[in-house]
Amino acid sequence: MKLGTKLILSLVVIILVTMTVHGYLSIQQDQENVMREMRVGMRGFSRAIHAVLRDLYADGHNLKATQEFANTVGPRGNIHGLIVYNVDAERVAVSSSLRYPNDFAELHPAAILELDPRPALGDPNGVEGYVRESGILVYYRIEPFTASDGQIAGAFVLARQGSQLISNIEARRQRIIGTSAALVILLSVLILIIVRRNITLPINQLVQRVREIGRGRWEQRIEIKGRDEIAALAGEFNTMSEELNRSYSKFLEEQQQKLKLERDLRHSERLASVGHLAAGLAHEIGTPLSIVRGRAEYLLRRPRSSEELTGNLEVIRSQSDRITAIVRQLLEFSRRREPMFRSVDLSELINHVRYLLEHQLFDKSLKVEIHVSPKPLLIQADPDLLQQVFINLFANSLHALGAEGVIKIRASSAPSMDGQDGVRIVFEDNGIGIAPEIIDHVFDPFFTTKDVGEGAGLGLAVTYGIINEHGGEITVESEPGKFTRFLIHLPQGQQKAALVQGNLENGTRL
Repeated sequence: MKLGTKLILSLVVIILVTMTVHGYLSIQQDQENVMREMRVGMRGFSRAIHAVLRDLYADGHNLKATQEFANTVGPRGNIHGLIVYNVDAERVAVSSSLRYPNDFAELHPAAILELDPRPALGDPNGVEGYVRESGILVYYRIEPFTASDGQIAGAFVLARQGSQLISNIEARRQRIIGTSAALVILLSVLILIIVRRNITLPINQLVQRVREIGRGRWEQRIEIKGRDEIAALAGEFNTMSEELNRSYSKFLEEQQQKLKLERDLRHSERLASVGHLAAGLAHEIGTPLSIVRGRAEYLLRRPRSSEELTGNLEVIRSQSDRITAIVRQLLEFSRRREPMFRSVDLSELINHVRYLLEHQLFDKSLKVEIHVSPKPLLIQADPDLLQQVFINLFANSLHALGAEGVIKIRASSAPSMDGQDGVRIVFEDNGIGIAPEIIDHVFDPFFTTKDVGEGAGLGLAVTYGIINEHGGEITVESEPGKFTRFLIHLPQGQQKAALVQGNLENGTRL
C-alpha cells in the first residue's frame, strides 16, 4: 500500500471515529435534556392533579367526578393516562385511554396498569421512572395526594407519552449521522487532494528520478514549489544528483586518462620490446656477419691456395648457416602454428624426450630422476609442441649443470589455476641458478646468459608461448648456487584460443 493511501485512510478513520464519538455524545445530551424537560413538566402537571383529586375524591368522595376527571386528563396532548388509587392501593378511577386500548391504538396500557403505587404512599416526594414498550417511551410519576386535613387519601399514577420527543431525538440522530457522513466524505476528498498534491506527487517524482538515475540520466531535476519538508527533500535530492553527476563525470575523465596511460604504456612496452628484439637480433647476427666480412676481405687481398680458399669458404658457409638458423628461430617464434590438440600421455612424452637427449646427458654425466604416475597421465595437448617445451627445458639445464648434476622431473594430477582438473609438472636442476635481478626476464625474447654463439635467447620465450597456447601457466623459482625450478600447470581439457588472445591483449608476454 502506498504512503499516500495509508495517510488518507488513517486521517479518514480518525475523522470517522471523532465524528462518531461526537454524534453519540450529542445524542446522549439531547436525550438527557428531553428527559429533564419531561420531568419538569410532569411535576407541574402533578401538582395541579393533586389539587383536583383532593377536592373531588379526598374531601368529597365523589367517585363519578373523579372518573370523569381521569377521562378528561387522559389522553390529553401527550398524556398517556391517569390512574387513581385509594389508601389501600385499590384502583378507584382509570382513564378511558387505559381502559379501552382499542380506541387508542397508539397507547399501550399494560406497563402502566402493572405499576405498584404502594411505595409512593409512604413517600411524600413520590416515585418516577419510564418504561419502553413496542418502541414507545412512557414516562410515569406516582404521587400520594392528601385531604384538607393533611391525611393521605390515596395516590395517582400519571403517565406521559414521549413519542414526539423520541421522534425529535431520532430525527436529530439521523441528522447528525447524515451531517457526519457528508462531512467525512468532504474532508476525505479534501485530504485526498491535499495529500496527492503535496505528498503523493512529489514522492512519485522522487521515485521516478531515482529510476532515471539508475538508467544513467543525471541531467533531470525535480521541480517542486513550496517550503515544506518535501520541497526541502527535493532540493537536497537535486543537490545530490548534481554531485553524483560531477563525480560520475570526473570518474569517466579519470578512466579515460587511465586508459590513455595504459595505451601509452603498452605502446612504450611494444617499442621497448621491438628495441630489445632489434638489439638482440643485431647482437646475434652481427658476430657471424663480422666473421664472414673478415674472411671475404682476407680472400680478396691476394690469391690464396686451394686449401686456404676451402677453409675460409667453410667458415663463411658455417657462419651463414648460423645466421640462417637465427632467422629461422625468429620466424618460428613470431609465426608459430596453431596447436593440434589430441590425447597425450604426459608420462610417456617425458620419458621419450629423455631418450632423445640421452647421449647429451651421458656426455656430461648428468643424472635424471623422473617421478610420474605409473598410470597414464592423459591431457589434451599438441605432443610436438610439448616435446619442444621439454627439449628447451632440458637444454636450459644442460647449460647450467656441471658434471654429475641432477635433473628432477615430477608430474601429477592437480587442479589448475581456475579450479578445473589439470596436471602439475615440476622441472628442477641443481645448477648455478638464476640471479634475482634477472629472473623476471628469463622468458623475454633474446634474453640469455649464454656466451655469444651459444644461443639466441628464444628457447624459454618459445616455451612460455606454447604453455600459454595450451591454456596453462609457467613460472620459475631459483636460488643462485642451489637450484632452478620451473613449475608448469596445464589443464587436462583443450582450452579455447580466445584465452590466448585475451592474454595477448592484456599484455601477456609470449
